[in-house]
Amino acid sequence: MTDSSPVGILGGIFDPVHFGHLATARLALDYFHLKKIYLVPAGTPAHKPAPLAGPAQRLAMLSLSVENSKGLEVWDGEIRRPGASYTVDTLRELKLRHPEAPLYFIIGSDNLKEIPLWYDYRAILSLAIFCVTHRPSHSLRLPRELEGLKMKVFPGPEWNISSSMVRKYLARGYSCDFLLPAKVIAYIRANGLYGGSAAINHRSPQNIP
Repeated sequence: MTDSSPVGILGGIFDPVHFGHLATARLALDYFHLKKIYLVPAGTPAHKPAPLAGPAQRLAMLSLSVENSKGLEVWDGEIRRPGASYTVDTLRELKLRHPEAPLYFIIGSDNLKEIPLWYDYRAILSLAIFCVTHRPSHSLRLPRELEGLKMKVFPGPEWNISSSMVRKYLARGYSCDFLLPAKVIAYIRANGLYGGSAAINHRSPQNIP
């Protein structure tokens, strides 16, 4: 008997992964009663600057962040795949692994306007149901090019947190306790990422401009 329970996909650069990513995944898992969610780190992002951390480092941080988290699973398909990372290829590959399961592609509302710029985006629309959570200052309104998009909205963390913000804090030497899992912070410190081990010295992040 085949399993037709929906499977979630949350892709990203995860440079580094933070609690905003993880809270979004957990809320989607619970809200949609998903069998699992694949967290998919991009190998070579097609539309964004190269990450500061290498693919293996981002994969390691992501794996540490979901240890003992039932229902959240890291998938390294984009890192293993040569060349640029395209969402359409990821969806096709995961559809082969779960032919009977609907694919729920999880994004924030800040990504909606970017979808028409993605490679073969019309094929993406046919492969997955888009599960969208609101991000501060970004509307849930669909661009005209996305008419007919299968979309579900779910409650996500209304936190204005981003990997770029975390990297800036780390580079300035601010503690990122309560922004990142402790094991991820330890990994960053051990590997001298985002400003080196001295950057994480538990200074108080007061008066940040």
